[in-house]
Amino acid sequence: MSITIEVPESIDSILDRCSREEHLDKVSALNRILWTGAESYLVNQYSSGRISKGKLAELLDLDIYEVNELLEKHHVKDSKSYERFTRGIEVTERSK
Repeated sequence: MSITIEVPESIDSILDRCSREEHLDKVSALNRILWTGAESYLVNQYSSGRISKGKLAELLDLDIYEVNELLEKHHVKDSKSYERFTRGIEVTERSK
């Protein structure tokens, strides 16, 4: 897909910096920054309960293990796993 946009000078400076530091051309630097922003946006959508983990995986074209790594990288706790963990502890305590 191709989109033409007007880029503010401040963003252009960021692109220059990214392309220099990461040895990328400006288009690749812009793609990297856009992807990072989209990833961050979707992780926030997941953490606020607006999308499911499955939808997050689908939109980012990741498997569930990669999604778990991504959530860990962004310091997002998987509340469902925590709930299952605490429920398991409660069941174990009751069965003693």
